[in-house]
Amino acid sequence: MLTAAGALPFLAGAAMVLGFWLGMAPAQGQALLQFYGLIILSFMSGVLWGFAARGGPGWAYGLSVLPALYAFFAAPGHPWSIGGQVLSHLVAGFLLVLVLDAVFQARGLAPRWWLSLRLPVTALVLACLWVARID
Repeated sequence: MLTAAGALPFLAGAAMVLGFWLGMAPAQGQALLQFYGLIILSFMSGVLWGFAARGGPGWAYGLSVLPALYAFFAAPGHPWSIGGQVLSHLVAGFLLVLVLDAVFQARGLAPRWWLSLRLPVTALVLACLWVARID
């Protein structure tokens, strides 16, 4: 339930971009998706860090910080930003997290049920971001 609730801002942003949210401009939906996507990408780093902290090897800590670092460099408005379309960077970032989820589960760091939770929500997030990146 919490995971589904966490996906609601992605759905709201996509609805705004597609014109299904009266009184909200598509640019507002894109902004919502950018900011919330960057936050959630960083949050997923924390989840992976938590898995590593349960007794994982050193490499797991290193991999766990990658989504947060990627979100930092994808964020606009600072000197180290990689620039470009933030929504496209978020698509790549959430694909990266899905790969890391699979690695952590395969190595026994994430629970066995982890990917069954992550796959559908990641598909939803990617669909929302993909739709919103079309201008």
